[in-house]
Amino acid sequence: MNKADVTKNSELAEELFEVDTLVELDPKSLEFYRDDAGFVSLKYQGSEYFNVRLTRLLPFYSKTTYISVAYDNEDREFKEIGVIKDMSEMSPEQFELVNDYLEYKYYMPRITKVYSIKDNSRGFIFVDLDTTSGRKTICVRDWYSNFRLLTDKYLYALDVDGNKYFCEDINTLDKKSLAVLEIYI
Repeated sequence: MNKADVTKNSELAEELFEVDTLVELDPKSLEFYRDDAGFVSLKYQGSEYFNVRLTRLLPFYSKTTYISVAYDNEDREFKEIGVIKDMSEMSPEQFELVNDYLEYKYYMPRITKVYSIKDNSRGFIFVDLDTTSGRKTICVRDWYSNFRLLTDKYLYALDVDGNKYFCEDINTLDKKSLAVLEIYI
């Protein structure tokens, strides 16, 4: 191996190491706040990060554990600061601020009843349903990928506008809803 290959492999190894490293943040040292523009920012271990992005790494299974905290640096490159392993270890004020951000970001009306599903034979289905946000008809493209059970009972739907809906346990739906869903799940 020549010197250029060694240098290239060394740079690649450093890059892979950075990507593969999970940095756990100390929940008690996090100081999230809303800046003047209303964005969530963070002071942590002597550094300040503006307009941070909080992301649930396991969005369907855990709402308060494994929360990624990231930002865009001066070169507009995505940089992860680290991961909050469990939000319950944060102060009540910090927990509330982060939880409010995440609930807004991951807002998903819960499906409470399914009236009908119509297939237009072009890859779209139209689902007439009741949700915690009212009755609506949603259009789902590629229903096999965007209208599905993620576990044996958790139903997830993504409509063509990017809105997400869920039913945590389809067994809580009435018998007519289950009969309508039967062919599609």
